[in-house]
Amino acid sequence: MKTKWKFMFIGTLVFIIYVSYKILEPEMFKNTLDSGREVDLIYDDHYDDNIGDERLKIERKVFDLSPDSIIRNEDQKSVAGNLTAMVDKVIKSMSDRFTPLYNNNLYGRSPWEVAGGWVSAREIHPENPPELGAILKAMAKGNVTKADVGHKGTQLKLTLLLDGKQKVVFKPSWYTRDYVITGTPYEGRDRHNGEIAAFHLGRILELRRTPLAVGRRLDLQKDILSVSTRTLAKTFFEQDGELCFFGKCLYCKGPEDGVCATGGKLEGTIILWMPDKLKLTKHRHPWSRTYKKNVEPKWKQREDWCELVQRHVNYKGTPLLLDIIDTAIFDYLIGNADRHMFETFEGFPDSMLIILDNGKSFGNPYHDERSILAPLYQCCMVRSHMWQRLLALQDGVLSGVLSSLLSHDPVAPVLSDAHLKALDRRVNNVIRTIESCIKRVGIEAIILENLPDS
Repeated sequence: MKTKWKFMFIGTLVFIIYVSYKILEPEMFKNTLDSGREVDLIYDDHYDDNIGDERLKIERKVFDLSPDSIIRNEDQKSVAGNLTAMVDKVIKSMSDRFTPLYNNNLYGRSPWEVAGGWVSAREIHPENPPELGAILKAMAKGNVTKADVGHKGTQLKLTLLLDGKQKVVFKPSWYTRDYVITGTPYEGRDRHNGEIAAFHLGRILELRRTPLAVGRRLDLQKDILSVSTRTLAKTFFEQDGELCFFGKCLYCKGPEDGVCATGGKLEGTIILWMPDKLKLTKHRHPWSRTYKKNVEPKWKQREDWCELVQRHVNYKGTPLLLDIIDTAIFDYLIGNADRHMFETFEGFPDSMLIILDNGKSFGNPYHDERSILAPLYQCCMVRSHMWQRLLALQDGVLSGVLSSLLSHDPVAPVLSDAHLKALDRRVNNVIRTIESCIKRVGIEAIILENLPDS
């Protein structure tokens, strides 16, 4: 009897490992090379596609997890160790692939011209460009030549000019990393660190629709007040020996709404402004909230809401509905329940949904707001590429890769362990939601790229 249960246990483990391997196989075969060689290949202008065959041979040697090889090892700990080693290898491979090269040389080119040239109708930056690290470094180190209030919006922020007259937004820090925001899912002030994590998460998910963001600590006297406009300077005050300001916004009423330096420095996030030539069109999100207690939005009242949205002129024959579903998954992972509006590029019928303003994220790692996924579970459709990415990021891969990328940011650690664990839990929740849709409507729930025009 003991022998029977032993074989059943080993068989179960073999099945789990085999399924995990098949899920992670595309990511491993796409990205893995031995010890550091991959980073050189990714950023090598002379990269030879023929190297793929040799890479495949190396990876098959590393990932020898066939059922036969596992059955030969009857030690339970060894089997579990193989799975852990496989996941660790995938995390390292993806981390190497996505880690920006901060010391890369631009050879006299303007970082702002390079970044501005990247922006197109369907992405803000290309996949892992070699210049990315140098641009983030310029954002984190460049001199501030002018500081002004951030006029628009409800939250306190500044508009800064860096060397070369590049406009950026500065969102200040309000909370410690482990502070938990309770209450409604859109409660609290902006979390500046959420903008950094959202930018890198967008890269990992291969959405590339989130503006470049990097952490920075500014000297309020030297970097801000000395170059501030009169409007901003009027909002500065002192408290407990530290310099503070409250700026200008809907919720910026006075010193009680101000933010103060610590030891003269204020931590925050620098977000790169997109080229002024690209005008934005603002849209009401079809799954927006009412923000009124006991008042439900229409999408909660009607079972046919997705069908109505699909017939609307804004979504018929455009990629926007699938963009909304992509963004719903993205927002669910970061815990952002505040996307009541969204923007697209004016003059581009195929414009992406630009994932702007991610400050209301990473507030409560112990609560998963399922209503954020309403576009997904009401429409029951998702791009196949997103589905594949989610499968590759389960089993702790997402938290491992994101943690690695964020460790290089100037204000690291960017996220607490609780938020990283929440990401892994939410990935599983999204996968289960999609699996439920497949059971409900069939494999048609997985859309290759875009919806048909009719």
